[in-house]
Amino acid sequence: MKQNYIKCLKKLREFRKCLNTENDLKRGKLYFAWIKDKTEKIINEKDENYIYRNTVKYTLPNYRIDKYNYERLTRQLKNIIDNNYILKDDNYVFNNIAISKKDTMLLVKKILLNRGNVVWIDFGFNIGNEFGGMHPAVILKNFDSELFVLPISSKKPKEYIKIEQDYNYGRITFEECEEKKSKITEVIQIDNIYRFKNMTRWANITRMKKVSILRLNFDGTIGKVDGKYLNTINEKIRTEFFE
Repeated sequence: MKQNYIKCLKKLREFRKCLNTENDLKRGKLYFAWIKDKTEKIINEKDENYIYRNTVKYTLPNYRIDKYNYERLTRQLKNIIDNNYILKDDNYVFNNIAISKKDTMLLVKKILLNRGNVVWIDFGFNIGNEFGGMHPAVILKNFDSELFVLPISSKKPKEYIKIEQDYNYGRITFEECEEKKSKITEVIQIDNIYRFKNMTRWANITRMKKVSILRLNFDGTIGKVDGKYLNTINEKIRTEFFE
């Protein structure tokens, strides 16, 4: 253990000496920040109450449940909300920091981190074209301690850019432009995420992955995508991977 630790420090010093350009320095800062965050996540992994504590402190107070969604919940979930929330301006607002761990984790499973919700995930330090950094992601399945998610980016895919350039230069019609976009099986355009800033975002289904719930930004906004986008994701997955 000690020998590996010394080797690691040596490699870090060598890496630091290689940071010469401005771009290198920027990447270096991100890398060292990632090491720090990764270390903290490893430490937090041993804390059985980490998720419960941070959910109560950050996530529940920031997430309001409207009356429409409340009425669609099971009796068990309604009882939990009735005992730990207050109704304010047609929204249920969390107001009990003494909520039990059992009730908290049930809210996490069935409401906060439910399929179709969008959460902020730290995907870590990327190498090359890997997807990294803090990004929103659509939850496709909740495995309790892990989430299967589809990362979302605000950066327009290069495939879309090329097609739109052809349209702007008059090489193709608007209808042909839209048709070409629809045939890009791995990319999904998401025009709106409920509770998020109103802007167009994109997702690439080849970047789907399972991540630890410890990568969740508990203080981040939790949004939701319309069911039509989940249907599109299912269709894209079938086309891209099974046809």
